[in-house]
Amino acid sequence: MNKYDLVIIGGGPAGYIPAIRAAQLGRRVAVAEEELLGGTCLNRGCIPTKTLVASTNLLRQSRNARKYGLEGSLSFSWDALSGRKDKVVKRLRKGVEAHFKHLGIDIFSAHAVLKSPREVLAGDVLLETDYVLLSPGSLPLMPGPFSADGVQTSRDVLSWENLPESLIIVGGGVIGCEFASIFSSLGVSITIVEMLPSILPGIDDDIRQVVHRSLKRSGVKILTGNGAKSLKVSQKSAEVTLDDAMQLSAEKILVSIGRKARTEDLGLESAGVEFSAAGIETDENQMTNLEGVYAAGDVTGKWQLAHAGSAQALAAVDQMFGDGSRKINPDTMPGCIFTSPEIATAGPGLEEWEKRGVPVRTGISRYIANGKAVGMNETEGFMKIIARESDGIVIGVQMVGADASSLIGEAVMALNLGVRASRIGEMIHPHPTLSELYMEAGESFGPGAIHG
Repeated sequence: MNKYDLVIIGGGPAGYIPAIRAAQLGRRVAVAEEELLGGTCLNRGCIPTKTLVASTNLLRQSRNARKYGLEGSLSFSWDALSGRKDKVVKRLRKGVEAHFKHLGIDIFSAHAVLKSPREVLAGDVLLETDYVLLSPGSLPLMPGPFSADGVQTSRDVLSWENLPESLIIVGGGVIGCEFASIFSSLGVSITIVEMLPSILPGIDDDIRQVVHRSLKRSGVKILTGNGAKSLKVSQKSAEVTLDDAMQLSAEKILVSIGRKARTEDLGLESAGVEFSAAGIETDENQMTNLEGVYAAGDVTGKWQLAHAGSAQALAAVDQMFGDGSRKINPDTMPGCIFTSPEIATAGPGLEEWEKRGVPVRTGISRYIANGKAVGMNETEGFMKIIARESDGIVIGVQMVGADASSLIGEAVMALNLGVRASRIGEMIHPHPTLSELYMEAGESFGPGAIHG
């Protein structure tokens, strides 16, 4: 039987997670994925890079052993680091595959095309379905000269057999800065080229400047306000000419200037799905212009975040088989950047609220005033709570420092529940923990932070 309640094109976080949820609701589900289940995030993005981050963080700490009252240091083997990365990815992918098998979800390892709102062609197998979810993901943006042979993408970097001695990274966004942190820790000479005035656009300037300084201390050269005009790549070297005629050379070049929605070769136009260069157009319920056809993840052009894609897809499943109450609030979306130190955000930052003309107040607490952070030798960074001036409700949090990616969860809850910033200052937080940063920042909206 090739008749399903739901057929999903794409097996990444916006594909396999809604498949599991629909199957949990008793629906017959099929997923068409032409590469590996788990998509870019699990196999070539989030998971492998953060596995490397874990290794390089430990390596970086070992170099400061004396500050912990210890002696000695660690060394590394790229083969061993890369091998561990691959083992972690394989373990997680096998876990997803086993869950699919347990739930009876069918997997079609083939390129899929939307034939109509009720038909998907997976390879040479025609699947009939009540609903379709389009979640094919995105592809690296490689315009003009950046498409030349030898130019590395994030996917290429994760399959390196050997580390280069030097690397030029074109693009100072999330991907570029994360790789700069990883490889500078491993002794690679890094140069970041960013055409915008600063790295990490979209993050408040006071936050990103902490990472900018940290990267420079690690030996990373950062060239901003100067784009890459042309490049020349051979097997042993890469040369880049910038807009101001400056020339750079390195052993390899990584282009990380963004990603584009994958809308080609999916049959969208012939099926009648409306889309643009930004991605597939959807309404607030994730449905396209075709009844019963939904889209989620990078292909919608709204966020390039795995958790955002999963949330969109779960909202779509709720529209199909639930009560339709699950919605996406863009102003509560969290994000993490795994540089050293980490950046984490929930909701828009101060600069964005100012652009919107919303009067706000901010409360700041610093790692250097936190007992646990001092004991951890992680005193760099701070937390900033942003509250609406009119009622004191928390509308954004941005932070930079150790374990920021794990700490941001409390901010997500505060934003979704509409908590007043002063109440966070009154809530008892365990001591000594980094979570006290919230309490201290919250106290700034009352009598004042105890530790400053």
